[in-house]
Amino acid sequence: MGKITPEVRAILEKYQYDRNLRKYSDQHFFNDHRIFGGVNSNGDVERAKAGIYNRFDQYKKVYPLVQDDIEDLERAVAQFEIAVRKVIQNFDNPNINFNFTAEELQGLIDSVFECQDKVNEVAVRKAMQD
Repeated sequence: MGKITPEVRAILEKYQYDRNLRKYSDQHFFNDHRIFGGVNSNGDVERAKAGIYNRFDQYKKVYPLVQDDIEDLERAVAQFEIAVRKVIQNFDNPNINFNFTAEELQGLIDSVFECQDKVNEVAVRKAMQD
């Protein structure tokens, strides 16, 4: 269970209802609660983050890209978005083990936005090769 400091409280209040943290999750996993239910610890969040960054590394080497590649990236980002949103929603829940500092939490949120930008870059790369 994370300790709610004033810095963490400010981050939670700022991003609790932020629609930008749902860019791909609403598109690919709307009303699918399996991923949300599977996130219960820092390790689960870190695995979602590692999964998307591994995919970015993988798709740097792929040529030509197809639409399925972009959709795979979007789904991976959506899973990361869901994991970060669960941290924000349940940070002080005693039944879930999230232990992020304010800096780590802000870093996760910034990583989501960075990943969304990277998906756009890969989509542009695909469009340029067509």
